[in-house]
Parts: sequence; structure tokens; C-alpha cells
Amino acid sequence: MSLLARQVLRRVALWSSLAVLVATGLGYAYVYTVSRDRALLQLQRHAELQGQQEEQAFGDAIAHLELFRAEFLRRYRDKAIDHGARYDAMYRSGPDGAIRLAPEYFRGLRLADGRYMIHTTGFVGAGAGEPDADLRRRLVIATDLVGLYGPAWTGPFANLHASLPENAMVTHWPGVPWGLNARPELDVTAGAVVAATLPANNPDRETVWSGMYFDLTARQWTVTVQMPVDDENGRHLVNPSHDILLDDILARLQRSRMAGARTLLVSAEGQLIAGPRELDEGARAHGVLHVDELADPMPRRIHAMAREHMEGGHPAHVMRDEESGAFVAFSRIAGPDWWLATIYDAGQVSGAAHRGAAMMLALGVGLQLILLVVVGSVLGRRVGQPVRQLQAAAERIARGGDTAQAEASLPVDEDSEVGSLARSFRELARMVEQRRQELEATVAERTRELAEANSRLEQLTRTDSLTLLPNRRAFDADMEELLASHGPTSALALAMLDVDHFKPFNDTLGHEAGDRALREVGAVLASQSRRDVRCYRIGGEEFAIVFTSIAVPHAERILRRILEDVAALDIAHPASPLGKVTVSAGLAKRYDAETGLATLVRTADRQLYAAKASGRNRLAIG
Repeated sequence: MSLLARQVLRRVALWSSLAVLVATGLGYAYVYTVSRDRALLQLQRHAELQGQQEEQAFGDAIAHLELFRAEFLRRYRDKAIDHGARYDAMYRSGPDGAIRLAPEYFRGLRLADGRYMIHTTGFVGAGAGEPDADLRRRLVIATDLVGLYGPAWTGPFANLHASLPENAMVTHWPGVPWGLNARPELDVTAGAVVAATLPANNPDRETVWSGMYFDLTARQWTVTVQMPVDDENGRHLVNPSHDILLDDILARLQRSRMAGARTLLVSAEGQLIAGPRELDEGARAHGVLHVDELADPMPRRIHAMAREHMEGGHPAHVMRDEESGAFVAFSRIAGPDWWLATIYDAGQVSGAAHRGAAMMLALGVGLQLILLVVVGSVLGRRVGQPVRQLQAAAERIARGGDTAQAEASLPVDEDSEVGSLARSFRELARMVEQRRQELEATVAERTRELAEANSRLEQLTRTDSLTLLPNRRAFDADMEELLASHGPTSALALAMLDVDHFKPFNDTLGHEAGDRALREVGAVLASQSRRDVRCYRIGGEEFAIVFTSIAVPHAERILRRILEDVAALDIAHPASPLGKVTVSAGLAKRYDAETGLATLVRTADRQLYAAKASGRNRLAIG
């Protein structure tokens, strides 16, 4: 290297070092601030998402209880059916004075109407006395509904139970025989949980969310949501309710917890919902737990911060606990009006900021080294570099690389024989590239035509030729895709439909008439099809409808409209008791990610059979 080159390199090294030092100092301060703000923003968004996740579970609980209330009142007001007549066959008085549902209902029992009841217990306290006719009737209705809805609703919730103000309780709790184990002297209305539903304590008859309490019978920490149900005269009849176990809440929070963060869930009144891992026997005996009763003072401080900053109506905040230095993000959970606090230690936030700033420093030093190497390389290899560029371009084209990129690396501006050779090579490369593009265009056209033919063939294999609805193959493929893509909280429901008495219809009027009837039924289903309602003919007189992103009540309205529209076709059916072609339907909803296609189809089929057993031209929901 010449003396001039060395002098230039020394000057470049000196000024570049000064520039890197200044830029690194300014960049370090900027990156530290940006990284810290980004970490806090991530913390706030995470807290909001966790709050929304919990709100979804609580919203499902309210929907369940409203459905229970509506069906209970419907049955209670229907005086034509003597529900209380079955009381003596279901409930038995024991020597301890308590009245309990027969153990067979917990172990598993096939009822006279074909239903199978399991994991269900009932309890009437010893101090309640002998039930009168009205209480017997309400106990039987509550037992039927708990046994009916419990198996479908105990996926995201621990159980389904119904308490009565006369010190009675009916529970569906898989694996927990609550009613069989309850102490005979237990008064369920005396506890703070059930007492909150009594008219004296709840004159507005609102849905009640309890704080966290220890269920002495089940031996588990629990949160309960209850909906008081009154008759038209304001008389208290029953309280359908769900228990949400602390372990389940902690599991959901743990699954979605941000790395390095802790969570605390409290009510507005300061009752602890989830937080400490260990809870002592004194707290268990007390039944509920308040942050003021904890040995750790941090939950008390966090509750005070939440009360101070969240009562202004803001959805979420990030604040700092001055004593511990930790950052705390708050989000409000509607329904039970709980506050979810995500606690992130200051070291976690500053650590992320320091790492970002350190990367900025390393990048500055690295850039300086690269600059020095590049300058030295340019000065030392002024002649050799153009030749290597030409060689690299030739090798790239030989490997089938991009011609434009190869041309960009050619030393065409060199005023030498190497530059002349590079310009000639560029013209040759352009001719080769033109021929390659023409060949690729021909191949692409043939590929497109083949893809279109395959697409038409695939559509034919997925379509039922009689009704023009998607067929069983399309149903299986779509369901596999939907089950794989929907999470545990996503809305996915399946309905199975069947033309009533279709074989007698074919035997009486012939297969040609049967085909016409199937086409008209298929047309009714097709009229309801849209992006989130998919209709299929899966074989014979059987059809299926898949609902995505639709709540069960909405899906129920669509199915009832289909039943009405099919009946409105008024297709004569001499072999049917109704005198015309009708359909029956069963609806099942997917509640968790482990539910597979076979299970969902079995549930929908079971509801379909229930609809047929109840007289056909009906809808059953499970």
C-alpha cells in the first residue's frame, strides 16, 4: 500500500471513530428509552388480552345461566306436567335427617325417557323439614336441567349446580359427589355465597359473583356466579350457578402469562381471586380471602393503586409500585368487576432496554470496523476487484441466478479492456435472460391451465350431484380444517338434519319423488348458506350444517327457520303422521380444543335422535 493510501486510511480511521462515538452515545440513550417504552406497552397490551380472555369465560357462564333460567321457568309454569310425581323415585331420606338424590344418579343411570344421567347429586339439609309439593316439583325440575345441561357445560367450568332457598342444592360435578358428602346439618343458605342471592340481600335480583372462598365439602378454592330466578310474583324459586375453580383460573393465567411476569386477580372490594400459591388453613376456615388478610403487603398496595387509578373508567393502565420498583399493568374484567394486575419487575423492563442499547453500541463498533476494512480493501485492490466482479457475474448466470443482479455487479464503467469485456458480457446475458423468460411464460401458461382443470375436477368431487350442496367429502375436509384452526374459545357448532320418515316416503311414492323432495330440502338449506353457515348433504336423507363465528342462539334461530321452511314446502307425505315432509335437527357446540370431529358428530347425532324421539319436526340442542 502506498504512503498516500496509508495517510488517507489513518484520517478515515480518526474521523470515523469520533463519529461512531458520538452516534453511539446518542443512539444508546434513544434505544434505552424506546426499548423501555416498548416493554411497558407490551405489558399493557398483554394485560388487556388476559382480561379479555377471562371476560370470555365469564360471558359464557352468564349465557348458560340465562338459558337455564328460561327453561326452568317454562317447565315450572307448565302445570300440565306433574314433575313432582317423580320425587319419591329420585330422593331418599337418610338416617342423619338429610334428604339426598339417589347415588345411582352420580354413578350413572339410564332414565325411562332414554336420557343418561351421571355425576349428579342432590341434597336437602336436615333442618329443612319434609319438602312440600311445590319444593318437590322444583327439585325434580332442577335435577332434570342440571343433569341435562351439566355434561355440556362442565368443560370450561368446574360444575353446574342449582340451589333452592329452602336449603337444597342439586349439583353436576364430574368426580365430586358433593351432595352425597355434604354434612347433614349444612345450611347452604347461611353461607355468604348463596345468601347473596336471597331477596333480603339482593333486592334488585342481579346476577351475583362471589369472591374467592374455600368450599369445605369439595375441598377446593372456588369462585361462584349465581343467577336468582323468581316467579312472576317475585317468589324466589332457584339459583342456577357455575363454580370456577381457582386452579382453572391460575392455569389459564399461567398459559397466557408473559415471561417473567406475575398476575394478581382481585375484586373491587379487595377480595382475592387469584394470586398467592399457598393459602393457609385459617383462610380456608374463613371461607373468603381479602388482600388485607395476607402476610405479603404487596397485594394491598396493588389493590389501592387499582382503586385509585381505575375508578376513573380507564380500561387499562401501567403504573409503578414505588416500594418494590415493579411495574404493574391493570385491566378491568367486566361481569364480576374484577381487576387483573400483571406485575413486571423493574429489572425485567430495564434489562430489555439495556440489551437493546448494548446492541446499538455493538452495532456502532461493528460499523466502524467494517468501514475501515472496506476503505482499505478499495485502496489495496483497485485493479483486482473488477475482475472478481466479472467472474462472480459469470458464475451467477451459470448457476441460473438472477441476470439483473449479475449485471448490477459487472464493472461496465471501467475504462479498460476489462470494462469492454464486461459490456459485451452484459449484452450476451440479456439475450439469455430474454430466452429464459419466454420459456418460463410458456411453462406458467401450461401450469395455469392444468391448475384450472384440477380445480374444476376437485369441485366436482366435493359437490353432491342431486342437491348441488357440498358432499360428505367436502364436509370431512372442511371440519378437519375448522377443528384445527379454532381455539378453545372460538364459536363452532354442528347441526345434523334428517328428513323424517324418508324410507316410507320412498317406498310409497318412489325414488323419483324422493329425489325431488331431497332437491327441495337441499334448496332450503342452500338459501341459508353464507360464509359462516355451511350446508352439506352427507348421505341419503342426511344433511349437516356447520356454524362458524355464530353464537348458539343465533344458530338455533337459523335451524328453526329451516324446519319451518321445509314444512312450508308442503310436500305431501302419506306415510308421515304430519302428512307432509319435515326434518328433525340436532345441534352441538364445540367447547374445547380437544373435541374431535367424531365426538362433535356423535353429540349432534345424539341431539338429532332426541329430536326424533320427541316427535320429529323438532330441534334438540346439546
